[in-house]
Amino acid sequence: MSWLDEQLPDLRTLARDLRTQAIEELAPADSHDAAIEVAAQQLGFDSEKTEEVSISSPMGDIRILRSCIHHIVEKRQDARERYVKVALDTLIGPFEVWKVAYTNDTCRLAFIGAYETRRQMLVIVTLDNGKMLWNYMQCDAKALNKHRHGKLLYKRYTFLPTKKRATVTSGPVFALDIHIHTLKRGCGGLTRR
Repeated sequence: MSWLDEQLPDLRTLARDLRTQAIEELAPADSHDAAIEVAAQQLGFDSEKTEEVSISSPMGDIRILRSCIHHIVEKRQDARERYVKVALDTLIGPFEVWKVAYTNDTCRLAFIGAYETRRQMLVIVTLDNGKMLWNYMQCDAKALNKHRHGKLLYKRYTFLPTKKRATVTSGPVFALDIHIHTLKRGCGGLTRR
């Protein structure tokens, strides 16, 4: 199924009241190592010894490993650390979440963020070992529409029965809740300290 099959709104023409206000973009880091630290700090890593944090989302807790940040910011021409606040906001309050099947017989969650800006947000969460942040990227609405397929698990809006216009769903507001775990290397991998 896709957003077209579900007759969901097109992100290119999405009503302003369904979009989230623009979030501050950070300055690009000078190096790969600096980019890792900028992203880590914004994601709630309070020290270099902190190896994992957990973010509460509508889909449950999402683990973020410091080791995954390296992958996210490695393409220096994209400077993805600039958008870490938008990615975090998308995890906490997504426009939609889709469960997407991949050709290697795995599934991932695609968190869709719709903002009052030209660029939108896609956050990918793996399901291999619990829910874990894998990547995020900014793209335009047309490109983001292509990621709206699979099984729709969550949407923050509803359609009025007599109109084709969507409205924001009233309900619980998800607050940022970061759980920090300090881990150390042990014989069998990472263990809690």
